[in-house]
Formats: sequence, structure tokens, C-alpha cells
Amino acid sequence: SCDASWLDNCLNGCTAPARQPVCAFNAGLLNHRSFEEELMELPQQTLVLSGSSDKREIDRSLYMSRMQDCKMMSLPGGQNVLPWETTEDLCEVISKFCT
Repeated sequence: SCDASWLDNCLNGCTAPARQPVCAFNAGLLNHRSFEEELMELPQQTLVLSGSSDKREIDRSLYMSRMQDCKMMSLPGGQNVLPWETTEDLCEVISKFCT
């Protein structure tokens, strides 16, 4: 029992730790090209959401002037991972946008 526990602890230190979903997403996202050109040409109405505490919220205001039909909203208390930070508010805003 003691030997098995010791071996388990040794093995735990030999494997790569699992990354949090957000870290894994960001790592993959940064390896891809920009989709800015395609976004600017979208004919569909587009909703850009930011959290009120997101440092890059101001940068996203360019979308309003450059996209064909863009609405922006800021969710109170959120930063940049809105599904985890403001789940109920996010669902409500998207639901209203889609109806």
C-alpha cells in the first residue's frame, strides 16, 4: 500500500499537467491567422460582447464603425470569459439578440 502510493506520486510528477480549458483555447487561438477581413465583410447582424472589466473593451469599439451591422454590449462584472463569469446575463443578451 505504501509502495503503491509512493509509485503513484512518482508517476504524477512524470506526466504533463492538464491545462485549464481557457489556457488551451488561448494557446490554439494565438497560432491562427486573423479573421478581421472576413469579419468586416459579414452581411449578418453581429453582436460583440465584452465584460465591463475587460481591458480590451475599448479596442473593440472599432468593430462598430467598420462592420456592416454591428451591435456592441458590455456585461457588468465580466472580463473576457463571459460564459464562466456572467452566464445568466450572457444567455439573456444572446437570446434577445436572436429573437
